Amino acid sequence: MSEAGNGGEDGPDTSRETAARAAERRDRSPTDPNGSGGGTGAERTGPDPDSIGRWTSLALALAAVSALTGVATYAVHDAAVAAAGAVVLAAGFGAIVAVSRASSIDLVAALAAAWAEHRRYVGFAAGLFGLGAIVGALLVAVGVDLTELFLDLLSEEFSEEELAGEIDLSASFFITNNTPPFLAVILGALTFGLVTALIMLFNGVIIGNLLFALGSEAGLGLIVVLIVPHGIFELPALFIAAGVGFRLLHRAAQRFTGSRDDLFTKSYLGRTAVLVAFGWLLLVLAAFIEAYLTIAIAELLFPDQAL
Repeated sequence: MSEAGNGGEDGPDTSRETAARAAERRDRSPTDPNGSGGGTGAERTGPDPDSIGRWTSLALALAAVSALTGVATYAVHDAAVAAAGAVVLAAGFGAIVAVSRASSIDLVAALAAAWAEHRRYVGFAAGLFGLGAIVGALLVAVGVDLTELFLDLLSEEFSEEELAGEIDLSASFFITNNTPPFLAVILGALTFGLVTALIMLFNGVIIGNLLFALGSEAGLGLIVVLIVPHGIFELPALFIAAGVGFRLLHRAAQRFTGSRDDLFTKSYLGRTAVLVAFGWLLLVLAAFIEAYLTIAIAELLFPDQAL
């Protein structure tokens, strides 16, 4: 999509701009300082067809995973309400595609543009987590086991009755407990990114340390199975949220130095809100898997080990 087609000054775009660059130019366009623009979806942000296809496939794949989670939840636990919740989540992922195709609100294009803008910051957040995980593993190598610290943190958060097994480890429990950190890494931009960075590093240290400390006792395979099924959705959700926080901090720095006219624009807020909502849906999917399927998978793969 050329800038000329959106009222810009540069004429036809023959360089096939990325969605991120197109979104940036729309944000800064002198003919549209609010970034509201005309047109819909790709016309506003200009994501390429390949990006649209990838995000469409991802949303549909997540809808399928959510639906299968609902079926498995009902089969394993006979929990109709929980299974229905997972099916509703599947409908939510599917609605991203359906709304984009049936209306002028192109959520898939917004996701593609937002991801292109934020992916470097999401990668930075993942790198901080990875660094923390390496530090946590090295601590085990030198004899520092943080398991007791982790248990102390749990005891401060929950009562003795809850820790004794009376707590209802439902999807709503995990959603309630994981949403505040999800929001905290976004709002960490208000602390110049310090809170966001510390949360990513701390979580990495704890996971890396527990993975190897407990893995050496119970078996690394079992610990991996207890973490990976929900972790492959929960961690990307956290990385997305942290990436949004870091990107917001960068935009604020650009505004402060005068290289950006507006901290917020309508187009930026719109596409970022869609990305944050998508990340939260990933968090919800992780909660369903952790609550109803993680233990069942571990028992299936490691039947001789008590869980």
